[in-house]
Amino acid sequence: MNGIDISSYQAELNAGIVPSDFVIIKATEGTNYINPTWEEQAVQVIQTNKLLGFYHFASVGNPIAEADFFISVVKNYIGKAVLVLDFEAGAINAWGNVGARQFLNRVKEKTGINPMIYMSSDVTRQFNWSTISNTNPLWVAQYASMNPTGYQSEPWTDGKGYGAWSSAAIHQYSSAGSLANWNGNLDINLAYINANQWKSLAGGSTSNSVITDKTNLNNTIEYEEEEMYFIQTVDTKRIYMINAGMYSWITDPGMWTNYQKAFPKAPVIPLYQAQMEKLYRKNV
Repeated sequence: MNGIDISSYQAELNAGIVPSDFVIIKATEGTNYINPTWEEQAVQVIQTNKLLGFYHFASVGNPIAEADFFISVVKNYIGKAVLVLDFEAGAINAWGNVGARQFLNRVKEKTGINPMIYMSSDVTRQFNWSTISNTNPLWVAQYASMNPTGYQSEPWTDGKGYGAWSSAAIHQYSSAGSLANWNGNLDINLAYINANQWKSLAGGSTSNSVITDKTNLNNTIEYEEEEMYFIQTVDTKRIYMINAGMYSWITDPGMWTNYQKAFPKAPVIPLYQAQMEKLYRKNV
């Protein structure tokens, strides 16, 4: 199936008349931003019997709060649209895969639906995603070039795979898409799933569409703490999050404060930078 994803950059676009089998619309970002045209375009998609999706652009705030905000905005479409976490930019360092999992688990907890996750092909290999690869389908971004293009049936990949995922559910292969009834650039995608699979991911049954405020994060936090710890380097003052054998440098002091509050039992190990590099030289 061929499809597009849109945001406020395409505010004037009529999602019903641009050729596509599916449309994924940016709904929210962080805990305050709402795309002003998301719902108007969602109606256009539904009225033309296209498949619908919504994504949340991860910021650098608390993953649980961002998940709650996303759900509060799109709640009337739960069961009708695929839900997606857009994991890129600042969130890569601020959240790491731990924060991404917190977001995904929170959406699952409150809606009964496992969201998809969007990231570049490089990021699929940057972290260990094995704990979510069987439950949260991958929407991957990988471009051959920035040249204008229409839909492609076999878009280019680098052949290096997608880390813990054996395959992607959707491949975004260009941000310079050129399609009828729109004069600007578009992100264009090829989905390797069919319409019935899409609807299944959206969780179309009534039981999956019930929103609940009941929260129980203890199991999630305990699970995370079993496989994660922190290295605080003595000489350079850097802090690294080690998670399932992979690590990322925490560049945002505010996120370090959030991690300390969220995972008070996770060990903090002091090391000199040289020791850190010796232990994890292949990844540094």
